[in-house]
Amino acid sequence: MDHEFELAFNLVDEAAGRIQHQQYGITRILFHNHGDIGLTTVHDYTSEAGHRLVLIATDTHGQMAAIEGTAPDLNTEPHTRILKVRAGDLTFHAIPGCDWSYRATHAGHAYTLTAGIGEQPMWTVTLDANPPLAHQDLEAALADIAAAHLVAA
Repeated sequence: MDHEFELAFNLVDEAAGRIQHQQYGITRILFHNHGDIGLTTVHDYTSEAGHRLVLIATDTHGQMAAIEGTAPDLNTEPHTRILKVRAGDLTFHAIPGCDWSYRATHAGHAYTLTAGIGEQPMWTVTLDANPPLAHQDLEAALADIAAAHLVAA
């Protein structure tokens, strides 16, 4: 399954670096090192929540990934996370409150992809309410999702 996770992982650092100097509002980034894609930031600030920057990557097929960086002030290391990432014809969305867990839905089915931490398997895949299946790498996990997606379609 073609996917944009590698791009999303690279953009996490890009978002962290840009939150401290990117102007407020919506900005197209014309010059970057991520190939022939469009990059746009949306940067805002409130006294209650601090800084929030969303970095959006697009190509001719639409949104590839969206990354969020937040910080209470510009002197604090930002917290970053992947909000959305495209894989095949699915878009995986971050699951609120679950770091490194993403869910995509299609044709009445939910595909949940979770990165392991520490001694856990590298990635787990859950289809609907079935038990999670462990995979040692992202490619194998996405191949499992692609196979389940074909059967479910």
